Amino acid sequence: MGFLNSAAKRRMALLVALLSLALALLVGPLLPFALPPAAASYKSSDPSTSIVGSPGLPGSTERARLVAFGRQVFNDDTLSVGRNMSCATCHSIASGGTAADDRSNRLLGLHPGSVFKSYALPASAANTFAWRNIQSNAYAVFSPPLHRSHAADGSVQMVGGNFWDGRALGFLTGRPTQEQATVPPLGTLEQGLPAPACVVARVVQRDRAHPYPISYASLFGTALERVQWPNDLEKLCNQSDNVVDMPNPVDQGRVQRAYSNISLALWAYQHSAEIVPFSSRFDAYSQGKLTLSAAEQRGLSLFNGKAKCASCHVSTVAKGVPAALFTDFSYDNLGIPRNPDNPIYNFPMINPDGRQWVDLGLGGVLLHQDTLRDQIEPNMGKFKVPTLRNVDRRPSSTFVRSYMHNGYFRSLEQVVDFYNSRDTKPRCGDPFTSVEKAEEQGCWPEPELATTVNRTELGNLGLSAAEQADLVSFLKTLSDA
Repeated sequence: MGFLNSAAKRRMALLVALLSLALALLVGPLLPFALPPAAASYKSSDPSTSIVGSPGLPGSTERARLVAFGRQVFNDDTLSVGRNMSCATCHSIASGGTAADDRSNRLLGLHPGSVFKSYALPASAANTFAWRNIQSNAYAVFSPPLHRSHAADGSVQMVGGNFWDGRALGFLTGRPTQEQATVPPLGTLEQGLPAPACVVARVVQRDRAHPYPISYASLFGTALERVQWPNDLEKLCNQSDNVVDMPNPVDQGRVQRAYSNISLALWAYQHSAEIVPFSSRFDAYSQGKLTLSAAEQRGLSLFNGKAKCASCHVSTVAKGVPAALFTDFSYDNLGIPRNPDNPIYNFPMINPDGRQWVDLGLGGVLLHQDTLRDQIEPNMGKFKVPTLRNVDRRPSSTFVRSYMHNGYFRSLEQVVDFYNSRDTKPRCGDPFTSVEKAEEQGCWPEPELATTVNRTELGNLGLSAAEQADLVSFLKTLSDA
């Protein structure tokens, strides 16, 4: 297929994944009405296998098995072209649902895919590098399908979906996180497998000596045992650009149904207490179990008041959720500058627009949604409002995290300073000024896309240096234990 435009390849991966999911929904149910007898004998003593909320799945025993199976898949690094990258590689619990390795955060704010070779080599089909930062998967499972939300003043806001740009819409299953889970295994800049058959075959361990403790068949039945796989499947699965054709359409349907089942298990795991534990210091404070420090308490007051954070990162508890989610799942253009370290600007074969390229965010996704065309222009350059839960969680005090959809910022202090002073500091002369140089020069670069920038809830908050420090202190209470 050659080396397609990066955005085109991501759209192709998403299309393949969602078509697979749609076909699976047509050819059969996501989960058998009655699980095999083996399910009844499974006993779980691990509280993390419980699913938070009421997802409408079978009884507790079956849910525990589904969650445990999903955990196995989530942590399986063989589900990638190089057999070196799992979901957990990019969504580590210890790193707050983001990258487990901070080298890319330090260097670029962006992260390599399965076939990454070296930081010293240019980004290419043989050295893939994502052009957006990794979005945390923590608490993302509570996001509803993408929809219009009408405010009292008549304004319309898009809410829901998954990914920074909302392209996992949730229209097929009602679960955006399930639909999101179908994409990275086939994403050319991520795990890179060429077809759902590669994922399914590796999950059912056709080529493994050591199977999962909980097998696919024990949950979903033995239909895959009748599948006639291509003779050269493993060879085909070792390169992203290959085409994988199943020998007959019946087997193709079985594979698509299995791929959907696997995505359901990944959703269930991400809905478990292991990913959404609600165990932060703020949660303990809310339950009356501890007292915040004076700085943290001042930060909480700023968060809900002068700093305007709670306008989008809602600190009240929504119906049906155990505690505050610190997001309203909406979309916003914060006026984030271009990340000069983003490889996409420097490789014409990936991005023919070069430095003129603009990431259109949700607006770019809505270009392909006929029923939402009236929302295209208002949402150009807007990205998902992430939860602030685990916003500072990291495996060590020296671990560096990157922030925002393009990884421009490398610390919470930088983010808070930008929110506070975006419109009061002068513009940097170079729109590609790094955050470090901007801090040195006392300026901020121009927004990547200026037309839809939020100019009412940030930019000139009037926070003192001490107030900014207090706000950061509070944000650190949102990390799960």
